[in-house]
Amino acid sequence: MKKIGFLGMGLMGSRMAKNLAVKGFTVHGWNRTPARVTELAGAGVIAAATPRALAAEVDAFCTCVSDPAALREVALGPDGLLAGAKKGQLFIDFSTVSGELTQQLETEFGARGVDFAEAPVTGSKNGAEKGTLVIMTGCTPQTFARCQPIFGAVGEKAIHCGPVGAATQVKLAGNVLIAAMLQGLSEGMLLTAKAGVDVRKLLEVIAASGFRSPYFDFKGKAILERDFTTHFSIDLMHKDLGLFLDSAAAQQVPTPTAASLRETYNLARAAGKGDLDIGAVITAFEVLAGTRIV
Repeated sequence: MKKIGFLGMGLMGSRMAKNLAVKGFTVHGWNRTPARVTELAGAGVIAAATPRALAAEVDAFCTCVSDPAALREVALGPDGLLAGAKKGQLFIDFSTVSGELTQQLETEFGARGVDFAEAPVTGSKNGAEKGTLVIMTGCTPQTFARCQPIFGAVGEKAIHCGPVGAATQVKLAGNVLIAAMLQGLSEGMLLTAKAGVDVRKLLEVIAASGFRSPYFDFKGKAILERDFTTHFSIDLMHKDLGLFLDSAAAQQVPTPTAASLRETYNLARAAGKGDLDIGAVITAFEVLAGTRIV
């Protein structure tokens, strides 16, 4: 399995595709904006005209797109992957979408003789750049084994969560935790600053305490430096919180924290900050509080 297709050249996908090419795979790429693929020509990525044409050329194809609508079009649209798929191929979806959609893809592609794995990732663009992503996988054990060469090229750990649908649920739950940690840190920093206390002392105590976390180190430093360069955008977190809440409603599980968090992302998006990193959510609260953390 040497010829790999990769569809979706955003912050994550472009770096994952480059790692596959650098590590010995022949990579065919596609993106709605073709220039994103052209930028990777130097790494050896070969541009494909359509998802259908790409599927006809490769042994396996991977997707990493922004939302369920984009994945549905790329996979099942008139010129999508399914139209060009062949028996014996492997389809890995690295996007974060809904469990219902991933299960539909398993059914549709399985009928064509294509093995399917959902594989949402965590580690942000830095992990994608370094090939150190953590991959959550939902698929059969046999498909999980088939995925290992690709997983090894883009990540440092792949966790088999269960059948298709399981990994998406784990990823969405993880993103709620990330959002809650970041919001708690940000609100604590804002109140500390408003009270006239050096925010760096709060971060020092956190780093020395039982509730320390590398995530607090990373995001705390970024907030202090007003560095909101996008690793994971506000728009995408808002999307994932919505998917989590949809799943919670279907399962009849009360999730008031997640609902509250989504409202904070609604506030930030209404302030025109949707394309910034999730750390920039606090800037909308700074306006309401009439102060800045630094």
